[in-house]
Amino acid sequence: MEILHLSPEILADDRPVPVMLLDSAPLLEAAFDALPGGLYLFDTDRRLSRINPAGARLEFAEAVQLEGRPCCQMFWRVEDATECVVDRAVRTGETVEVELMTGAEGNSPTLLVVIPLKETNQALAGSAVVLARDVSVLRRAEAEILEHKSFLSSLADLAPDEIYTLDTAGRFTWMNARARAASDLMPTGFLGRHIADIVAAESREGVTANLARTFAGEDTQCEVQVIRADATVRYVEAYISPLWKDGNVNGALVFLRDLTERKRAQERMAQSDKLRAVGELAAGVAHNLNNALTVIQGRAQLLMMRSEDEATIKSLEVITRAVADGSQTLRRILDFARRDTAQDFAPVDLAELVSSSVEIARPKWQNRSATRTGSINVTVENQNPVYVLGESAELREVVLNMIFNAVDAMPDGGTIETGSRCELDTACFWVADTGCGMPPDVVERIFEPFYTTKGERGTGLGLAASHGIIARHGGRIMVVSEQGFGTRFEVRLPLYEKSGQSKQQQNAASTSLASAKPARVLIVEDEERVRAVLRDTFETAGHTVTEAATGSQAIARLEEAKEEKFDLVISDLGLPEISGLHVARWVKDHSPETHFILATGWPDMVMPEDYERCRLDAVIKKPFDVTDVLEQAMQLLIKE
Repeated sequence: MEILHLSPEILADDRPVPVMLLDSAPLLEAAFDALPGGLYLFDTDRRLSRINPAGARLEFAEAVQLEGRPCCQMFWRVEDATECVVDRAVRTGETVEVELMTGAEGNSPTLLVVIPLKETNQALAGSAVVLARDVSVLRRAEAEILEHKSFLSSLADLAPDEIYTLDTAGRFTWMNARARAASDLMPTGFLGRHIADIVAAESREGVTANLARTFAGEDTQCEVQVIRADATVRYVEAYISPLWKDGNVNGALVFLRDLTERKRAQERMAQSDKLRAVGELAAGVAHNLNNALTVIQGRAQLLMMRSEDEATIKSLEVITRAVADGSQTLRRILDFARRDTAQDFAPVDLAELVSSSVEIARPKWQNRSATRTGSINVTVENQNPVYVLGESAELREVVLNMIFNAVDAMPDGGTIETGSRCELDTACFWVADTGCGMPPDVVERIFEPFYTTKGERGTGLGLAASHGIIARHGGRIMVVSEQGFGTRFEVRLPLYEKSGQSKQQQNAASTSLASAKPARVLIVEDEERVRAVLRDTFETAGHTVTEAATGSQAIARLEEAKEEKFDLVISDLGLPEISGLHVARWVKDHSPETHFILATGWPDMVMPEDYERCRLDAVIKKPFDVTDVLEQAMQLLIKE
């Protein structure tokens, strides 16, 4: 039997050829020719002795043209090799597999498998069989799979979420690029760890429960706190879905969406809402509160004008100062989120400011002392006057807030030390207590808005507002505190060299009042108590007063006074029926020689065009100082 009539498998087999196969030569011939891949047989001289049709097609030639050609002249010579693959296989006796680019343009990948043939005694026969198969389709499929995989990998890395995969034990098996950046961990130090390792303690129970549901086949969602490598806590929203294989869950796909910035934005929005609520609440009561403060201040000033007792006058001065500060505090609450830095500052004596603030605060700490086991002692250490340029009501608010905090920090009594001093070009005042003190983490946050350690008794606005006031004055607040050893606040401000003022300048109001002639005054105010204070003030100064409770009444009084017109109108802005601005417009049109003063708790609401349309000689802010109102009125009348 000739060897060329046998299949490569039979020729490569070590067993003797069965006799029954000799009768199957036609069948083997047909099988040889029908093979989809190329089949080459080389004899002991390494020449091609047989090639099937598929192999001939790979060579772009007829079989008869190829037979007898040496193996080294075939297309499978490997570049830079000293021998062809057939020679190598026959020499080594081992199967050789190589992939070559073939075809007319050399762009068709072909897989060659060279099998050396052996004799029945396992000795090399010196011949070989070569199987050749075009793998272009396979390589194209592999290239498409690789491209698809690369696309999916890029898509996963560019996704806005962190993506992880877990095995059924909850351990990480893969993570995208965003996950690596967010966790601040390299994959080598991350993969294989359990998901619970990166979850904060308060979130682990929920994550464990959701994982159990996911491995049971459910999609789950929850909000989780996770921990970065640097111990930073992040808020994330976790979406966990099961990964299926052959109908069973063999892992989980985890999407983490960072909510940290959103949480911070929500906190800022919540703070903004609180500020807005404070503003709306204050705006709702501002009108009535300003009227009440005006009455208190006005009556106190009338008593000061009529009293000769020095102790009584001193107490009334404290009352009027506290009313003025209360008005400024109300205004700052409204402007807390939008402070106006364009205020006119004036010289302020810190020594006097501290002393008067202690007097104002005395009822609070004395009342608190009555309900404590120990008393509170307050000492004031002031040297010479220490001047700064600022707003006295705002600075007094800072001092009072520190004193009140010191009182709250001493439930069993203690000592509060306060005072002022001058250091080179810096003015200082301080408030120190022997109370409970604060831990370092509290000290770091005490100036944050709405942060409080007083529970429902505190708002968290006091020190935050104080910090803003001092910053606006170009100063800084320093705090030293230790638990069990008390707290010391010290404020440093730029020193102001104040020149002396003459007594004539300080008493300008009384001088101008004495030179004014009696006048007819119309007071327009819907609040009877405020109206009465203004009436008594002007009548005490020798002027004739007419009253009106509404805008319509005011215009009626003005129309009635045709023969003897009013010299001055003092009107509130917010009036029933007709506003104060409408009354001022009537005055400008019908009685332009009458002076007009507008009183309001909201002077910012008076626009520039109102001065053009109305007769507005002055705008005073409630609660007002009645002596200031009287002085402005007389200055207008003196100019006539």
